Amino acid sequence: MTQLEPKRWNAWLSLAEWWYNTSYHTAIHMSPFEALYGIPPPQLALGSYSHSKVATMEDHLKDRQRIDELLKKNLHEAQNRMKMYAAQRRTEREFNVGDWVYLRLQPYRQTSVEVRKNSKLAAKYYGPIR
Repeated sequence: MTQLEPKRWNAWLSLAEWWYNTSYHTAIHMSPFEALYGIPPPQLALGSYSHSKVATMEDHLKDRQRIDELLKKNLHEAQNRMKMYAAQRRTEREFNVGDWVYLRLQPYRQTSVEVRKNSKLAAKYYGPIR
């Protein structure tokens, strides 16, 4: 995104942050703004970027529209790329009652597992367990 205009990255940062914080997240089923404040985020968009009589304002509106479109495109591409890489390692598994399985436990978080002096060397998988 900033490779097109590397010296203007700071102008894009606040827009990228606002877009991320006000967009819908599937993990929490709401936007981070709504999760934090309990209300839907206000819409700060300038609308349809209509024409202005002042030339500098016209330039600003066109620049803002171009930045918004590029931000949306790049963030959607990044999101799709992350989904693709996450889906590559994911497999569907079905277990039935009575199957033998290994449990992946984290000894430093689980209180049911003995805590060792060096948790890096502790076993990650326990089992097989029916």
